[in-house]
Amino acid sequence: MNHGNFIGDLAIVLVCAASVSLLFQRLKLPVFLGYLLSGFLIGPNLWEQSPIHDLATVNELSELGVVFLMFYIGLEFDLRRLQRVMGPAVLAVTLQTVVLLFVGAQIAPLLGWSPVQGIFLGSLLAISSSMVTVAVLRDLGRLDKPHAQLAVGVLILEDILAVTLLVVLSGVALSGQVSFFAIGKITFLIAVFVVVTYYVGKLVAPYFLNLLDRVGSIELITLSVVALMLGVSVIAMKLEFSEALGAFLAGSVLSQTPLAHRIENATEPLRNIFCAVFFVAVGMLIEPQLLWDNWELIVGLSLLVVVIKVLTVWIGFFLGGQNPDTAFRAAVAKAQIGEFSFIIAAMGKKTGVSGDSLVAVAVGVSLLTTLLALSLTVKADPLYGKLSTRMPRGLRVVGRFYRNFYDDIHSQMGRSPFLKLAKRPALQILFTFLLLNGVVLLAYIVTHFITAHEHLAQYRSWAVPVVWWVSALLCLPFISAILRNLNAIVLLLTDSLFSSTAERQYFRGRLRNIFNTFLFAVLIILLGGLYLSVTAQYLPGGVALAGFFVLLIVAGVIFWNRIVNIQSRLELLFMESFNKRAEAEEPARRQKTLEEIKRQYPWPVSIRDVLVKANAAACGKRISDLDLRKLTRASIIALGRAGQVQYDPGPGTVIFPLDHLYLFGSDEETQRATELLQLERADGGGDSAGTPTFIIETIYLDRDSEIADKTLAGSNLRKAYGVTVLGIQRGERRITGPLPDEILQPGDVLYVIGNREGIKRFQEHNHAATETMEVTVAGAGPL
Repeated sequence: MNHGNFIGDLAIVLVCAASVSLLFQRLKLPVFLGYLLSGFLIGPNLWEQSPIHDLATVNELSELGVVFLMFYIGLEFDLRRLQRVMGPAVLAVTLQTVVLLFVGAQIAPLLGWSPVQGIFLGSLLAISSSMVTVAVLRDLGRLDKPHAQLAVGVLILEDILAVTLLVVLSGVALSGQVSFFAIGKITFLIAVFVVVTYYVGKLVAPYFLNLLDRVGSIELITLSVVALMLGVSVIAMKLEFSEALGAFLAGSVLSQTPLAHRIENATEPLRNIFCAVFFVAVGMLIEPQLLWDNWELIVGLSLLVVVIKVLTVWIGFFLGGQNPDTAFRAAVAKAQIGEFSFIIAAMGKKTGVSGDSLVAVAVGVSLLTTLLALSLTVKADPLYGKLSTRMPRGLRVVGRFYRNFYDDIHSQMGRSPFLKLAKRPALQILFTFLLLNGVVLLAYIVTHFITAHEHLAQYRSWAVPVVWWVSALLCLPFISAILRNLNAIVLLLTDSLFSSTAERQYFRGRLRNIFNTFLFAVLIILLGGLYLSVTAQYLPGGVALAGFFVLLIVAGVIFWNRIVNIQSRLELLFMESFNKRAEAEEPARRQKTLEEIKRQYPWPVSIRDVLVKANAAACGKRISDLDLRKLTRASIIALGRAGQVQYDPGPGTVIFPLDHLYLFGSDEETQRATELLQLERADGGGDSAGTPTFIIETIYLDRDSEIADKTLAGSNLRKAYGVTVLGIQRGERRITGPLPDEILQPGDVLYVIGNREGIKRFQEHNHAATETMEVTVAGAGPL
């Protein structure tokens, strides 16, 4: 690589990208389309001699765009949110992939292609572009919407699917046939890698972030985070996974931490640069002659991809219980193909399975589907309105019947004591089982490395047994967790089977203990034997294997209580890593609010945060009723309530207990205002004249409510109806002070406060059922 050429090539790429993207911003078009046009304008397919001297280096740099984007997605990743969309996302991805693989297999013979080429075609059509989808949603300001969360959930699963397909297709290209065993094996290995990386990362992340926080240097934070991101990506590549998967895991490890926002801000410039380089590199692949030669195939496949992806993903989300309009918006946002499709097409060309035509088809379909998906995403709301009004009556009846049936089944399953109680230990068994396999596979990799290298071969006789014995000790906490959770499921199962009063009278005491022990022992023997038979190829032989099992049994029996204690402490540390950000969130939010106010009002005056007490005379009054500015010359410039901050609240804004009022003025003025706001109510209430009457209601949301599946902030309840959500009852879970990004779900019971007229309008527009009134607030009366 010529140093001067590299600098010059990068300068041309960035200058052209900046110039064209500026034009696209003026035209209010997505910027990434400008990057694609930039790539075409400076690419080798438009000029006899391209201004870019080293295309290979630019393409390698463009891979950093995928890495940074996946790291960004991981940084925004919330495991709790993914759990809410996991079921629908799995259904949508499965249905979409199966249909498009079938379509690829059927189209290949019509084009004179081989069955293997059909598999490659179906695979590249099945994977949507994370880069394009996230870029479009971000440019349209919809990245925090519920349908965006659904789309991102599918994209995460598709990235894992893409890694699996890349490994499977490499085997198909060599052997000419599909191996379902290989598919199952690589899927399992990916699951192990994801769980182990995420678990270890979450345990280590607090110490790593505390060190960075103490240093406080933004330069060190940027260097350390990028090093972590690239390091995990390299590990993923060494294990023959995708670097995109490694980058996503690195971001997810740092997500929901106190430094997440600082990390995002520090890496955003690098992400923007390399994402631009990625799209420019894709634009360089546009070859007009090949596109023209295959234009009929490209147009046909593009229309087919958009229609199939929208329908299959929409149906998958609907079958998973999602609201139809939210499901439709999520489906159209990802109705295209992108970066992984180019990689699959390039693999087909490299292995000799296909020629340049498959690459041209991938580029052409990607460009056309991107434009179509962009248009559909912008017009998703009116388009869904037209489709819903023109949908056949019979289909609407079937859809409503299924939704009622789904709700019924979901409700019955939720009422089953066994399913409710067994879900947690079952998930813990799965999670711990993957961690256990991670330890075994790590020992296998290390011993294989020792055996394969000549300079380490002299230590093989003692190094290999020591590695396996250490791994046995590391396995003990996970084995104890599996056994304890399996025993809990056995107890729940027998308790559910013998649930009647007569059976309980007969089946109790020693008889029940014997039966539970027998069933537990049978399960251990069956599952343990099956596991050992499958993993035999990875386990050692001779002394190492004997010592491995002896150490497991002896240490497990002698130090059982200590092992259980270690496992419990590890689990506690893992759970605490999720709570770090929540604990620091409120002070950080308050500090951010003060900084934002100081930015808006940069004068040498005081900004004071005042907490309104529950018995304050100001409770239940409008800001205008306080006459604060006239009495003290201080102003209320922001109001914080339930995790949300409203800047410049209007004079009609009502003050509630525990509100945070941000006062603006001199020290003397804000002090007088604070004293006035902290005055307590006189006994017997006060004059309610001129002050509205407020009520607290419990409101049930059904599936037809227009705010179902929307975030609390996106529902605009306060602006539209003048009501505030104080809490949410979701099944047995009670959410007090819900955050703005909390998604309102059908079946939620909302505790809202507002005036009668506003609540009545809210009921009429949202098909919401209101229960009995609980509390009345009149003027300064009791809340």
